[in-house]
Amino acid sequence: MFSSLARLALPLVLLVGLTAAAQPQEPLRARELKRRRVALSAATFGKPVVLHVAPGYLSALEFDSPVDRDAVVLGDAGGRLALFEVTTRAILLKPEMELGPGRGVELTVPFADGAAPSRVVFSLVTHPSELDAQVMVSRLPRTAEAIQAELDEVRATCAAKDAELEALRARSAASGPVGMLFEGLLDRGGLVTGRVELGSGQGRGSGFAFDDGWTHRTSSWATLALRVHNTGAEPWTPVEARLSMVASGERVNVFAVRMKEPRIEPGGTALVVVETGAPTWPEGAALRLELRDGDGTRRLLIPRFAF
Repeated sequence: MFSSLARLALPLVLLVGLTAAAQPQEPLRARELKRRRVALSAATFGKPVVLHVAPGYLSALEFDSPVDRDAVVLGDAGGRLALFEVTTRAILLKPEMELGPGRGVELTVPFADGAAPSRVVFSLVTHPSELDAQVMVSRLPRTAEAIQAELDEVRATCAAKDAELEALRARSAASGPVGMLFEGLLDRGGLVTGRVELGSGQGRGSGFAFDDGWTHRTSSWATLALRVHNTGAEPWTPVEARLSMVASGERVNVFAVRMKEPRIEPGGTALVVVETGAPTWPEGAALRLELRDGDGTRRLLIPRFAF
């Protein structure tokens, strides 16, 4: 009896399976992955950029300007995003569900550098056949006038640096008193030397002590030599010297700051030499000197000395 029922059930199961297989299946919807470039300008400011996203797919936004990540605003997503990550240069997102017409999500991305346009707004929507997998966002170049003005400024700076470089080359070519005479660096005016005399409490900075100093002066150049003691816990290398006249505040053109050693170690002492061009201040005038390292965090200040 049981075997007869089994023989009848087997064709029935096969029939049901064949019928199910014959039913049309809904095909998987494949989306075309696109790589886009979005150029922003003042004309497009405030107009949302439509971004095609899809559930299960990752979309990446890349920016050529830093993003103010703390100010990025995502509209009422309502749990419709499975992934949303923001860095200073990129945003990664992946929807949890379809974002059909009228169900888009607005994404506002402000920039951190203050340049125009200051932000961009995206409208995240689902497209049945397209997906923006990678979107490179850039702000259009500045006007030709602005670029030309910047170029002129750079050229002027380069010309000034070239003049300083030629002066340094002329000095490096001089070797000893004979070379200085040939190069015109030592003339009939001779060489005037002096000692740096400081008042009480002067010549100290962030972990420094001034031990001794002296000056050399001709009609075409001048030097200020300082023996500096590093009393701090970190090495120090002076790379910038700001020299000015106390009475007028006028800056003195400094050519170079030099040491034999690459740095002054903690507890160590080194000779620091500041070289200038032709003295523009009267002999014996009160000058102010500030020596700085590359970061500007530690400095040696001599507020007043006679040169």
